[in-house]
Amino acid sequence: MDLNLVKKLPTCAELNNLDMVDYLATIGHFPRKIKGHNYWYLSPLRTEKTPSFKVNRNLNRWKDFGTGEGSSLVDFGIRYFNCTIKELLITLSGPFS
Repeated sequence: MDLNLVKKLPTCAELNNLDMVDYLATIGHFPRKIKGHNYWYLSPLRTEKTPSFKVNRNLNRWKDFGTGEGSSLVDFGIRYFNCTIKELLITLSGPFS
């Protein structure tokens, strides 16, 4: 087996260091309002008409005020893609590798 063909998966720590605002843009989600370090979106996790999904770009953390959930990019990805951590690492190994 040629080890050069095996793609190294990113770690959770590497993914959590990616800019969440930039990542959301790559999957088609853009802020409706920006106030300081806070970027407000229509929730990518559910249907809504008023933005209640906030990303604090300084902390690189998200919070969905409609559900009370929030955390890191990895936690968002698991919810967004409805997958395991390993599946997420494989999915996210492309755009930012």
